[in-house]
Amino acid sequence: MDRQQTSETGSRPGTVWGIFENGQFALFVLFTLVFWHGLMLVLAFLPAPEGAFGEFARDFRKWCFNPDPETGSVDWTYVLPLVTAPAVLGAVTLAVYYPQLKTALRRPLALFACATAALVAVGSAGAGWFWMSEAVPPIAQVQQPGTPLPFPADKLRVALPPPVFELPNQNGHPTSLEQFRGKVVILTGIYSTCPHT
Repeated sequence: MDRQQTSETGSRPGTVWGIFENGQFALFVLFTLVFWHGLMLVLAFLPAPEGAFGEFARDFRKWCFNPDPETGSVDWTYVLPLVTAPAVLGAVTLAVYYPQLKTALRRPLALFACATAALVAVGSAGAGWFWMSEAVPPIAQVQQPGTPLPFPADKLRVALPPPVFELPNQNGHPTSLEQFRGKVVILTGIYSTCPHT
């Protein structure tokens, strides 16, 4: 290893790897895990308000906690991975970066920068998650109430012919695309053992 000048945190100044060596990366990871768990707790346990956010929170609970409709109790086989995976990641981060974290914790500017970056990352992920959910209508539906929506497949590639194949339909009868020539066809592949399909 070359003997370059190092800073008081033990990292080489001016290198890309400095952020990994001086504890800032570990701080960012830990803050991200804390803020992500906070978001999960808000979505899981706060009463869902009316509107799009409430619908999103209800969908989140349904898909991520699989609650029993009668009792309201959650399925812990769904909850445990959401809780244990980040906890293990946090513990490993603490174990690997412990000496660097002790130094980084004495620098308020580093704490503030890492917390802010983590908050922006989690906020962006949460906003993107919300935006992609079914709680938010597509932009085309928001434009003009009462006007017909444009046909969404206008921009699909239709110059390439599909391959010739025959598959059983939901009734077990053989079906091919040739039977539907001139019609719009949507093919869906479903993983048959998924409980949500």
